[in-house]
Amino acid sequence: MALLVVMVLMGVMLTAGFAIASTVDTQTDASQVERVRDSTFNLAESALNAQIFALTRDWPGLRSAQPYGACTTVTGGARCPDNASLVAGGSPDLAGATWTTSVRDNGASGAANFYSDASSASQPGYDANNDGNVWVRAQAVTQGRTRTLVALVRSGTQQEDIPHAALLTDRVEFESSSQNKVIIAAGSGRVLLRCDPTATGVCLGRAGNTLKDVAGNITGSTPVTGYVGAAMTPEARARMRATAVANGTYYAGCPTVAQLSAEVVYVEAGNCIYDNNTTQVNTSQAPGVLILNTATISFGGNADFYGVIYGVNANGLSGPIVSTTGTAQIIGGVLVDGAGRVHLGSSVRPKIQFDINAFRAVASYGSAGIVQNTWREIRAG
Repeated sequence: MALLVVMVLMGVMLTAGFAIASTVDTQTDASQVERVRDSTFNLAESALNAQIFALTRDWPGLRSAQPYGACTTVTGGARCPDNASLVAGGSPDLAGATWTTSVRDNGASGAANFYSDASSASQPGYDANNDGNVWVRAQAVTQGRTRTLVALVRSGTQQEDIPHAALLTDRVEFESSSQNKVIIAAGSGRVLLRCDPTATGVCLGRAGNTLKDVAGNITGSTPVTGYVGAAMTPEARARMRATAVANGTYYAGCPTVAQLSAEVVYVEAGNCIYDNNTTQVNTSQAPGVLILNTATISFGGNADFYGVIYGVNANGLSGPIVSTTGTAQIIGGVLVDGAGRVHLGSSVRPKIQFDINAFRAVASYGSAGIVQNTWREIRAG
C-alpha cells in the first residue's frame, strides 16, 4: 500500500513537472519571438534614420539625372546607410539580417500625405514635384521576421548670410557717357568697395574721376570704401553649390539664357555673354541667385535679371566679373569677391536697382526631418 501511494504521488509530481516545463518552454519561445521582433524593428528604424541623414547631406531636389536608388545591405555609398554601423554592437539576432531603404516622391495621386506601396512604387527617387517632401521607406528582415517603416521627410531651408548691398566689389567702372545718369539706384542697399581711392587712383566711376565726381551716378547710398571680407563663407558657398547640384542647375560651363531662370544657379567657369534683346531672367516675384565660381558674365540688349549675382572670383581675376551694356538691368544686387571689378554701361535706366526681396531668396537646403504624424509602420498584409 505504501509503495502504491508513493507511485501515485510520483506520477502526480511528474505530470505537474512536465506541465511547468512546457509552460516555461512556451514562455521562452515567446520571449525569443518578441526579442527578434524588437531587434527587427530597431534595425528598420536605424536604417530609416540613416537614410534621412543621407538626405540631409544630399537632398534630391529637381535632379532627375541622379535620383536616389534602392539601398540594401550590400549597396554602400554616401547616399545609403552603412550596414556595419547599423548592426555594430547590436543583438545577436541580427546575424544574417537584411534591410532595404527607398526614397520616393510624394507626387502620386493620394500620396501627398499618406504612403502606400501601390501608389508610390512608381514615383521617381527625387523631389519631382518640388514641394520639399519625399517618402522614405525602410524594411528589415531578421530570422523570418519583417518590419516596415515609412515617413514623409521634409527638407528645411537655410537662409544664407550675405551683405544686403546693391553693389559689393573691389571697384566699379562707368562708361564715359554715364555723366549725369543714375547708374546705381541703391535705395536702402549699400554700395561697398574694397579699393582705396587715395592709393589706387580710379576706384569708382570713369577714368580720372573721384567719388565726388560721380556722386550723381548713385542714388540712395553713399559709397563706402575699404570694405574687407568675402560676401559669403566657404561653407555657405558649398551649401549653395550642393543646392544647385540637387536641383540640376549646376553647370560646368555657361548655361543657356533659359537655364539661368532658377532659384539657385551655379556656374563653374566660362565667359558667359547674353546679348538677347528680350532676355528676362527670373521675375520680381520669384528672384534667383546666380553664383559664378571662376566664370564671368555680361548682359546686354534689354536684358533684365531679377536676383543676386555673386562672383566668387576663385581664380583671382582683377578684370570685370559682371558687366552690363545697352539697357540691361540687374534688379537685386551684385556681389564680387577679391580684386574683381564690375563694369556698368549707361542708359536711360539704372544698371543696378537694389531689391531686398532678392536677398531673401538666397537660401540653401538645410537639414531634413520627419513631418509630424507621418511616421508609421506598415503591417504585413
